[in-house]
Amino acid sequence: MDAVKSHHPRALPFLFFTEMWERFGFYIAQGLLVLYMTQHYGFSDDISDTISGIFAGLVYISPFVGGFLADRILGFKTSIIWGGFFLIAGYALLALSSTFALFYTALATIIVGNGLFKPNISGLLGTQYAPNDPHRDAGFTIFYIGINIGAALSGLSGYVKNAFGWNITFAMASIGLIIGLITFSFGLKYIKPTQQLKPVTRKFKYQLFLYCILAIIGLSFLLKIHSLANYLLPGAGLVLLVFLVVLTLQQNAEYRKRLLILNTLIVSSIIFWALFLQLFISANLFVDRLVDKNLFGIPLTTTVFYASESVFIILLGPLFAWSWQTLGKNDRNPSPVSKFVIGIFFAGLGFFALSTSTLYPDSAGMIHPLWVFFAYLLITIGELLLSPIGLSAVTLLAPPHLVGMMMGIWFVATGFGGLFAGMIAKIGSVPETAVTNAEKLVIYHTAFLDFAYLAFVVAIVLFFVQLLLKKLTQSS
Repeated sequence: MDAVKSHHPRALPFLFFTEMWERFGFYIAQGLLVLYMTQHYGFSDDISDTISGIFAGLVYISPFVGGFLADRILGFKTSIIWGGFFLIAGYALLALSSTFALFYTALATIIVGNGLFKPNISGLLGTQYAPNDPHRDAGFTIFYIGINIGAALSGLSGYVKNAFGWNITFAMASIGLIIGLITFSFGLKYIKPTQQLKPVTRKFKYQLFLYCILAIIGLSFLLKIHSLANYLLPGAGLVLLVFLVVLTLQQNAEYRKRLLILNTLIVSSIIFWALFLQLFISANLFVDRLVDKNLFGIPLTTTVFYASESVFIILLGPLFAWSWQTLGKNDRNPSPVSKFVIGIFFAGLGFFALSTSTLYPDSAGMIHPLWVFFAYLLITIGELLLSPIGLSAVTLLAPPHLVGMMMGIWFVATGFGGLFAGMIAKIGSVPETAVTNAEKLVIYHTAFLDFAYLAFVVAIVLFFVQLLLKKLTQSS
């Protein structure tokens, strides 16, 4: 801690633990959501997959709005506090949800809270470093570790759910946010003020708070009438694609070239996130229903499996960072597009492993847990090749006057990946007529194999697109 204090802003430990607790609460909700719908409410797989996809999509799109409000009106600190209170309320409503209306309201409140909280705590950390501070990257690495510690700890929620039920488990997520906000309040005195915003009247803040409530009502309706979202959100995706094309054509030759590469990465990332988020949807149901929860005498829960992905990131992240640094010194560091190709290919390998596992059940029709951990390890490698590389590519390739906008579009694309995840998860939907494990294994085998083929095809197409882009950029 002394080293952190001497080289990093004094606010870093407080922001670290605030974000850790926020991610702890969020991954409890996201990880248990599809299980809650199928087990508590008795929703079909199709409906649960759709709602999970819409929720994931809106959760990743909402920071685009929250970041704008923090930049122009509320400031980082107020946005984080507002977001924290909405998240506390959302998880509490989820714990108390006894009706469908309250359930959808809880999800909508979480979406609004996430939009206000998630982008702005990272933005606030960035303002605490000078632009050329050599400790900036290390500070964000420490912060990223906090994110994954929180996600890993959320894996304990399965044990709590089994012992005390759904209500206590979701209440635990709310308590995590309360601890996070208390931590943040203690760190406020160490946060250096950097934003120069016009003072906002109390009346205007009340109006903005009312708009947040109206947004919750609208999002609740969108989640409830999920068939409507299936038309509106893809339409919005098409508008975004047209916007990217027009934006690219408006730039000069050098910036057009850079945006062409960046847009390729953004579009291909949608497929990756659609596959990755299956860990919380179709693969989550597969683990819950058909994977043995005992490993060498150690009892496991469904939540332990998706939380293992965060543990793998903590273990492998430093190794990947060292590898890129070493390769860069020797001018052998692969291009961002090459890393995307390999990352999507590894995601395909992960789902191929899951598909293969369904061919080797035990006498009870259950799959050995090591198959899932191995598959999730492969998918984690894919994430490490794509997620941090994508963020870096935005800052590297976007024209200086468009960096903020393109970063927002990157996260919006992740949101569309969430929507697509809900759509393709239906391939693995188990109908009520499939009652035996053998019947369910056939369905999941086909679904995971289809996901693997999708990843392999996208990786191959992206490989050839990379060759085309290389020719275009060299000729220009």
